[in-house]
Amino acid sequence: MTFTELSPAFLLLLTIAIPFIGAILSYISGRISPSLRDLTVVSVTSLTLLLVGILIPLQIPDLTASISFEHGFLFYTPVLSINPLSYAVLLISIFVWMLASVYATRYLKEELRTNRFYFFWLLSLAADLGVLISGDFLTLYLFFEILTLSAFVLIAHEETARSMAAAKKYLFLGISGGFLILAGIALLNAATGSIAVVPAYGIPEYQAILIAACMILGFGVKAGMYPVHIWLPDAHSVAPTPASAVLSGVMIKVGAFGIFLASFFILFPTGLSAAGSLIQESGLFLIWIALITMLFAVFLALMQTDSKRMLAYHSISQMGFIILGIGCGLYLGEAGALGFAGGLYHLVNHALFKALLFLAVGAVFLRTGELNMYRLGGLWRTMPAAAVAMGIGVFAISGIPGFNGFISKALIHHALLDAQEIAGWLLFPAEAIFIIACAGTVASTGKLLLFTFFGEKKADISYSGVTPLPVMAGMAALSLPIILLGILPGIGIFFIMPAVGMMPFHADDLAYLSGYLGFGGIGLYSSYTVSIALFEVLAGILLFFLYVSFGWFHWRDRIPGALSPDAWYGRSTTAVLTLSRSIGVDLLSLIRETTETVDRSFQERYIVFTSKYRTKLAYLSSFEAEILLITSVLGMYLILFLIGQNAG
Repeated sequence: MTFTELSPAFLLLLTIAIPFIGAILSYISGRISPSLRDLTVVSVTSLTLLLVGILIPLQIPDLTASISFEHGFLFYTPVLSINPLSYAVLLISIFVWMLASVYATRYLKEELRTNRFYFFWLLSLAADLGVLISGDFLTLYLFFEILTLSAFVLIAHEETARSMAAAKKYLFLGISGGFLILAGIALLNAATGSIAVVPAYGIPEYQAILIAACMILGFGVKAGMYPVHIWLPDAHSVAPTPASAVLSGVMIKVGAFGIFLASFFILFPTGLSAAGSLIQESGLFLIWIALITMLFAVFLALMQTDSKRMLAYHSISQMGFIILGIGCGLYLGEAGALGFAGGLYHLVNHALFKALLFLAVGAVFLRTGELNMYRLGGLWRTMPAAAVAMGIGVFAISGIPGFNGFISKALIHHALLDAQEIAGWLLFPAEAIFIIACAGTVASTGKLLLFTFFGEKKADISYSGVTPLPVMAGMAALSLPIILLGILPGIGIFFIMPAVGMMPFHADDLAYLSGYLGFGGIGLYSSYTVSIALFEVLAGILLFFLYVSFGWFHWRDRIPGALSPDAWYGRSTTAVLTLSRSIGVDLLSLIRETTETVDRSFQERYIVFTSKYRTKLAYLSSFEAEILLITSVLGMYLILFLIGQNAG
């Protein structure tokens, strides 16, 4: 059997199985040799990228397939499926994850507990991809919970007081969001008798809104949507940089993907079949949530001194742009193709430029041990590759013409203007908020670039070593598509058009978007879109100078507790723990004791296994065995290639 003869169902299974099995192999190989473990991790993610990027499009040209698993021992029938929307998120996710894996092999070289990290790294990948190819909401929920639990370990990796506190906050909110999703699934099943991830027609408006509200709020936790964003700044700032890159570039996209499903598979069909007034108001509500998220987070980003924490707030703000596209698409109904396309395009773009920014910050930390941008400076001479990479990321997130962020922001802005024209005074300040948020992005990310790489070197910072090749390779590979999608936006339109075509949008709107395919994409660089982008840049520069001259945005510690979502999180968790202790159950102690028992049992079994096969395992850690492994893999590819040629 050649690669081209693999069935679609088998490919979907392999998408999850490869990283899941790879997680186990990485842990075992890490006990033998760190080099073998690193080779395993990179091979597993590369093989998964090959599967998703090449084999799936070859075997499933229309990107639509499904497989169900019926068994007497199961209380329901799990389904795996793929469609153009899930495929777009799937491909960008594994692409970023693979590059972050290459980067991690050098970044984590001197770290402790790396075997555990890589096990949960690949388990998180399997769960992330599982969410995206789930064909029913219950399977999606189960993978979602596995992702929450495995990402908890990545955040808590350093086991400091800060990392443990951030991980517990993430776990509490993640599980709470999961319960909301589960409630939405139960309501969906009650309303339709089905939990399939397909457009649901015929649901009464009030029921559709209640189902979607549960799901959007639940997925919004993972996405970092205001006001359930509070785990994200803490988690991003304490997690190892590769984990931060995938948390921001990939994992929160699972939340955005869920919001797409709730909006366009539940609310949108109801709006088409019913009068649609309440559904349209739901879109308007989502627009305002997005605007608040964008504006709130970008000004908090301006207040930060820690580079990773600042980028975390930008993850929240940029998620606001994605949700804004979704809200506009929902509000405009059949005329919402631009909003849908802009939100999905920005999801892809954000995965690329935010991962790049985190990797660039990590490269600086690797050389200096410093994340406080105020204590850095003058690095462009000693780290030109990182300076260029960060510059590309800053230009992209700021929406500078010529970079990918400009294209998706232009589409979202266009959709917002269409929504404003219909809503009138209800969205009167929306465009102004959009422009202010863009200007704040320019100011804060510009601050990061200037304070880190330009100005005077600080005498008390040690600049040691050189930037490792895997670190530079990861940054370079992310930079290329950012530029390519900026100068040839028709490629990005081609990538998202199948997903846009899934929805019953007006033919004229679909034709309008199709007109930008290929070299026609250059038409997005109209005088209006470019002038707006330049205005946002100038406003951002002005905001930056006001910030520097007058010391603005240094009042973050004076936000009243009644207005702080973080303060309300503290109150709610305290109440839950107090309640659990009052009935004789200490939840945190119970979780800790359970995980310690499982880990102890695993370690004992592992010791028995390694003592029994000590000689064979020792050989596997040798250089000769690695050469044999590589040669065997290359030989297998050669044999399959020859078989394929003969069959042809």
